[in-house]
Amino acid sequence: DCEKEVSIFFLSFSDAENEEALCPECGSKKLERIVSGVAVLKEKKPVAQTPSSRSTAHKAEDTQSLARTMDDAARKSSKGYGDDFKEVKGRLEKGESSTSIEKRMRKRVGESMDTPH
Repeated sequence: DCEKEVSIFFLSFSDAENEEALCPECGSKKLERIVSGVAVLKEKKPVAQTPSSRSTAHKAEDTQSLARTMDDAARKSSKGYGDDFKEVKGRLEKGESSTSIEKRMRKRVGESMDTPH
């Protein structure tokens, strides 16, 4: 109802289709959806892993790898990805888990992780 332009981040198309988006400014359900560019991960050849490579440091590398993939997709696209995209990428680069990021972003818009997908 406030007619402000807001960004709401969904981790997947399924989440975007099945979850109710609320305006973080006024709480209204009356939003017009505009889908920004999306990143699609390409399948890569499996890398041999040793038990030591599955450490906590490896988890941090995964988040940084995801951030690099997001950055590559953004560079290849002519569309703007918005502030939420930039925030998620930055938090991944710092090693924050995607689950933690999702939880905090859902909390920001008044959702919980218990919200059915």
